[in-house]
Amino acid sequence: MFKVFLFLIFGSLLLGKSIEHYDVLAKQYTQDHEHYLVSRTFIRDNTRYYLLTNTATLNSKIMPLDDSMLMPLDATFENTLLAKALKKATALHEQGGISHAIRMHPKALYLTIDMCPSHHRDYESTFFEKLASLNQKMPVAIAISSGWILHHQQAFESLKNNPNLLITWVNHTHTHFYDPMLPPNENFMLRTNTNVKKEILGVEKLLIENGETPSVFFRFPGLMANKSLMKALREVYFLVPLGADAWIAKNQTIKEGSFILVHGNKNEPLGIKLLERKLPELMKKYSFSPIQEAFRE
Repeated sequence: MFKVFLFLIFGSLLLGKSIEHYDVLAKQYTQDHEHYLVSRTFIRDNTRYYLLTNTATLNSKIMPLDDSMLMPLDATFENTLLAKALKKATALHEQGGISHAIRMHPKALYLTIDMCPSHHRDYESTFFEKLASLNQKMPVAIAISSGWILHHQQAFESLKNNPNLLITWVNHTHTHFYDPMLPPNENFMLRTNTNVKKEILGVEKLLIENGETPSVFFRFPGLMANKSLMKALREVYFLVPLGADAWIAKNQTIKEGSFILVHGNKNEPLGIKLLERKLPELMKKYSFSPIQEAFRE
């Protein structure tokens, strides 16, 4: 209970305040026999904070820590579930990452919703409300871009404050660059001279400034990646890339363990329409689970 209390205090202190010196880190930390990857650091109100991910549960949190408590990464980390997930997911550049559960749990599905930048002023609010009505805490992984947040602040506030949504915020890049005139192999993050660090850290920083916690998960815009980008995720940014084997607008089949993909920004209404039709039958056969459970025992 005390840890939860501290976490709530830290979260409230971070809300709405700008942060400085947000940067990558590669350390580890152990507390109460639990092992954490420490992958980011920043300063707010003259206090240094760290982004930690539990290497067994893949849940993330933000805390201030004494530097002396942080240790270099070693074999302890390499043998963790998180390190193994990183290695497996970043080997799949042609799929944009892992597209199906690594650990199979009976009748489990994993819903991911992309929020790319959009010229639409509205978003799929009715669909989100329908999801929220299905379970008391409906787990959903929302792949969020800064470009969407900055132009849909009210909608973003509505999403993050919905008490019936259990949201995992997935990094979907800062600008989510896309040019319809460019071929796929030169588009999105494959564009020449893409500032990878800015694309990855920009949206994380914005989430934290809005009182949210970035997860250890990443989704490539367009699911387009290459080996170099995957290596950066694995060795520098420590992010697990998520593909999808059930992109609904592409009529891909949903099966046990699927990573379902729809767009909640009104850029792809067909996917929302089709999934809404499928939901009653899916709820009879399956249950929606947090994305972290697709990787852990």
